[in-house]
Amino acid sequence: MKTTINCVIIDDDRSAIRLLTDHIEEFPNLKIAKTFTKPIEALTELSQDKNVDLIFLDIDMPGLSGIKLAENLQDRAPNIIFTTAHDRYALQAFDVRAKDFLLKPIELETFAKVVNRVLKECFVKKIKDFTYDDLAFFRPGQRGIINRIDTTSITYIKGAGNYVDIFTAEEHFTIYMTINELSAMLTPNNQFFRVHKSYLINGSYVTRIVGNVVYLGKHPVPMSSPYKTKFCEFIAENIWVSKRV
Repeated sequence: MKTTINCVIIDDDRSAIRLLTDHIEEFPNLKIAKTFTKPIEALTELSQDKNVDLIFLDIDMPGLSGIKLAENLQDRAPNIIFTTAHDRYALQAFDVRAKDFLLKPIELETFAKVVNRVLKECFVKKIKDFTYDDLAFFRPGQRGIINRIDTTSITYIKGAGNYVDIFTAEEHFTIYMTINELSAMLTPNNQFFRVHKSYLINGSYVTRIVGNVVYLGKHPVPMSSPYKTKFCEFIAENIWVSKRV
C-alpha cells in the first residue's frame, strides 16, 4: 500500500515554488520529489522518471509552455494540476486532460480543496481500498447535525479533558468524547497508536521520528512512556536494518 504521493513543481518563479512547497508540506501524504525552474530540464528528467505521481505545472514559462510540456508528459505523468496567474489558459489546460487548475496567488484553503479532490479521484486506490469499515459518524455539538468522517483521513487526535480534537490534512473537528474512548475504538485495528496520554496518531501518516517526537508531515506529536510502547514495537518490527555483522 503506497501512502506517499510524490509531487513535482515546475515553475520559473522561485517564490511560487516556495509557496507551493509550504502548501504541500501541510499534507502528510504528499512529498516533494523535485522542483524545476526550467521546463526543458523538467521534460528531460521526467520523461525517464516513473515515480512521479502528481505535477504542479505553471503554464506561462519561457522556452516551453506548461501546455506543451504537459502534452509531452501525458504518457508518463498524466496527473497534472496547472498553476497560473492567467485564467485565459483554463480551457487549454483541460484540453490536455489536466486534473485541475489553480489560479495564482494560491491560497492554502483553495489549494487544499483542489488537491483533496484530485487525491480522492486519482489516488484513493493507491492510498487505501475503501470499505464501509473506514466510515464513522459523529455529532459536532449542533442540534440535529451528524457529520461523517473517513477514519483513514485522520492524521492525529489530541485529547483535552472530556473533548478530543481530530485533525485531517485539511480539517479539524472537536467532539465530546475522551481520548480513552477513542483509543479503545481505534487502536485494535493496528492503524492507530496511542503514543502519549493526550495523543493518538495514524501510523500511515508518520514521516519522521526524532527522539520522543513523531512527525506527521509538519506536525510534531510528543511520545511518552508507557503509551509509546506499542508504536515503538511496530517501528522495530518494520525498520530496515542491515543483517551484516
